[in-house]
Amino acid sequence: MSFDKKITRRTFLRAAAGSTLVSGLAAAALSCTAPKGQKTAADIRKIPTQCQGCGANRCGIYVYVKDGRPWKVEGNPGTYNNAGTVCPRGHAYIHDLYNPDRIKQPLKRTAEGKYEPISWEQAFTEISTQLNLIIMEDGPQSVFWIQYPMANIPLAFRFMHALGSPNTITHGATCFTARNAAFNATFGGLPDNDLKNSRYIVLIGRNPAGGVKLQQIKDIAYAKRHGARLVVLDPRHSETAVIAEEWLPVKPGTDLAFLLAMINVIIEEGLYDQKFVEEHTVGFDNLKDEIVTYPPEWAEKICDIPKETIYRVARDFASHKPRALIHRGYHGGYGSGYYNSFQTARAVAIANAIIGNYERVGGLFMPQKPTLGELEKGGHPAPQIPEIEKADGSGVPGRYPAASYSDGIAHAVPELALSGKFKAGFVYHMNPVRTNPNPTRVIAGYKKLQLLVTIDCVMSETAALSHYVLPEHFFLERDDHIDTVHSGPIGQLTMVQQAVKPLHNTKPLLDILTDLSKGLGIGKYFNFTMDELNTLRLQPFGVTLDELKKTGVIEVGQHWQEGFLKPCKTPSGKVEIYSGQLDSWGIDPLPRWQEPMVSPNPSDKNSFRLLHGKQAIHSHAMTANTPYLMQLSAHYNMIRMWINRQRAEALGLKDGDTVVVESDIGKGYVKVRLTGGLHPSAVWMPSGYGIFSKYLKTAYGNGINYNDFLNTYFDPVVGHVMCNEIIVRVAKV
Repeated sequence: MSFDKKITRRTFLRAAAGSTLVSGLAAAALSCTAPKGQKTAADIRKIPTQCQGCGANRCGIYVYVKDGRPWKVEGNPGTYNNAGTVCPRGHAYIHDLYNPDRIKQPLKRTAEGKYEPISWEQAFTEISTQLNLIIMEDGPQSVFWIQYPMANIPLAFRFMHALGSPNTITHGATCFTARNAAFNATFGGLPDNDLKNSRYIVLIGRNPAGGVKLQQIKDIAYAKRHGARLVVLDPRHSETAVIAEEWLPVKPGTDLAFLLAMINVIIEEGLYDQKFVEEHTVGFDNLKDEIVTYPPEWAEKICDIPKETIYRVARDFASHKPRALIHRGYHGGYGSGYYNSFQTARAVAIANAIIGNYERVGGLFMPQKPTLGELEKGGHPAPQIPEIEKADGSGVPGRYPAASYSDGIAHAVPELALSGKFKAGFVYHMNPVRTNPNPTRVIAGYKKLQLLVTIDCVMSETAALSHYVLPEHFFLERDDHIDTVHSGPIGQLTMVQQAVKPLHNTKPLLDILTDLSKGLGIGKYFNFTMDELNTLRLQPFGVTLDELKKTGVIEVGQHWQEGFLKPCKTPSGKVEIYSGQLDSWGIDPLPRWQEPMVSPNPSDKNSFRLLHGKQAIHSHAMTANTPYLMQLSAHYNMIRMWINRQRAEALGLKDGDTVVVESDIGKGYVKVRLTGGLHPSAVWMPSGYGIFSKYLKTAYGNGINYNDFLNTYFDPVVGHVMCNEIIVRVAKV
């Protein structure tokens, strides 16, 4: 089956109607309207804070406030992640301060399944009483806490460790844990990309223009203006592929074959950095012996990229060393996508290492992340870290030893609840019922819990199953824990800072945990205010809290310097091409070819692999209820599933037709967008839609979600979700 390999930018922008360029222009009108009446500059307060419109980037912003209301938002030029820019999500999300669907007071589920308002005092008393009984009966290990990894996560760890439970979990296993584990095994940590100074950039399943990674988009544009070449390896012609010199439409799930062939060419033709390999790596000879079996002639039959292209890309990549890089990636092709994602990420790390780009300008470097001060210095004791194993098996030998202990395995929670190992849980700013695979199973698991408490601003699908719903201040109404997420070539400190007074009977997380801790017998661990906590966190840097609140971002520590100046945090202290640690765990110590777990039926014209990805105006499921953004989705026909034009025409489909999509576990209906910008073996679905909580009136009933079609899988290395291992049948309605 053939497909278009060349698409003009004009054609793509007209067809995609959802690129960063289009949605960015549309977002220009999203800033809050100024109150009536003229105001002088003295009447306007400019508050530095941190955007929470996606939760991942946490961009530095200024919120301008008039008459106690946010008036407009601008980017903080000092923050590394966004460098003065704000995406459509950031412009629109501030309006959710006034969203009528916000939770305005604590709620308790009644016997009839409805929710009644209760006082904070009643909520704290009843929750702590029930939790105490559960811990007495089943132990603290029967309690879990799951949240999106926001800056407040140290508070969650403190709370759970004080209870005696190790079961803190993030969304990582549905997003990035395979990538993180692979880079940890290779470099001893997760490096950053020096895109701005690179002269040859390869993106594999990574789409920062749709992500949105604002600093990365700026850096890529800067690099291109200075002669860099951008190559995008992706089954879909993404928003970022629009600006690439070359789009390589790889067959989904076969990025590993392409990478192994690239490495083969670099080694066989002696294009690697011999000095770096000899001085700073271990296991190169093992790789050299193994890689001979993976020439481009082998790979082209698997990944659908011609051997001539693989040879050329490998040679061009190596010829620009060390100012060349393969982006470290995120979710995409190897964050949590396939059975072979871990080894794909390992191959990415190794391909970078052998051209000697590690800790080099234009290559990869370890970000300079500052270490915050400890609460103990102010007389606030830290609870002991529980010695018991995590119930989901993350970091446990014989189960998922390479998994992230701090992230855990989110989609294991329903099974642990159904089996009786989990009895109670807290959900904080996360919606696992919508964002985890197989919602029928997830709902059954969370319903089995004796106590489920959700802390959020809106009534998500998960909140709608909870026994208690505790409303947190919106981010514009609160101060949060100091954050270091912006760190790159130099460490940065930022924070969410209150800009307006709270509108409703809500509380910040620290106040919620402090009041809960009193009834749980752990009050001594929460005897501080947020200002006291943040002041102690800042002590090592000689920075005051007032200074940080005034600027919104402060750089600390030394700027990154080029060169292999300190050992890797690996057992050998070097870059581990061959990993003895992985070998000891029974995991392949070198990347070897692995087939995807499932594949479409080539003899069935209705059979496709289901892929998904972000659009520049939405983040997971959290922005779907933002009216401005959903209006953009509707106006630009973004709530559609992409399908290869020739495959679609063979099914009798026209652009805009409705199809039925079915997998082993799910069925849904959606309109299609016909395109030449997609590998013919796949269909592509935008994530963030398919909301089924009736409390979220704007989002409810719009589109479908890939999780409805995804079985519950656990990859054998880190337990990640394998979210692209979905085969669906597509037919015209």
